Amino acid sequence: MRKIFRFFMLLALVSIIAIPGFSDCAAQVAINEFLADPARDWDGDGALSSRDDEWVEIVNLGKTAVDLAGYRLADGEGRPVWRYGFSGVLEAGAIRVVYGSDARAWEEANGFAVYGLSLNNTGDRIALYRIAGTDTALVDGYTYAEVAVRDDRAIGRRIDMPAVWVVFDANNPCTSTCVPPGSGCYPTPGSANTCTTATESRSWGSIKSIYR
Repeated sequence: MRKIFRFFMLLALVSIIAIPGFSDCAAQVAINEFLADPARDWDGDGALSSRDDEWVEIVNLGKTAVDLAGYRLADGEGRPVWRYGFSGVLEAGAIRVVYGSDARAWEEANGFAVYGLSLNNTGDRIALYRIAGTDTALVDGYTYAEVAVRDDRAIGRRIDMPAVWVVFDANNPCTSTCVPPGSGCYPTPGSANTCTTATESRSWGSIKSIYR
């Protein structure tokens, strides 16, 4: 009995050792930040457009580069409706931003109905998928409510805690009803979600009075 017991204990130990663990070098592409209700010219084309100035960022949270062929953005629930298809390589830690004007151009070039990113101001879902052969897999997604995306408010991950989402609301401060909560930071399309807070104009006399 002891020999049999030792045999199964050894077999179990070998099995545990043989099971590959999750590599911390595995690449992970995710939605990083998005803005659904633009109130300024975010894409820099010289004109404000509720369609063309929406934007979505993706980020590579992993430690290896990722080939973005097959990655696509969609909005809404249910069967995905493609809004943009990625290409090229996303390096580890790198960010890629897609404006509504980019999505419109992609839709036109690929024979889709032209809506841009189509992020509803009343609330919607933004999703990132990966197509590989006949498989279509949901990679990441976020469902938002209307209050969090009012004029020039973006929703994104905290750079120090990527699992935590906040509203970048320096252009249009949130009240206590914002979900996720407001951060007081500015949106940062195309760059890391570092926090630059809004500033308040103060007279020199009022500033001096603080230190009296």
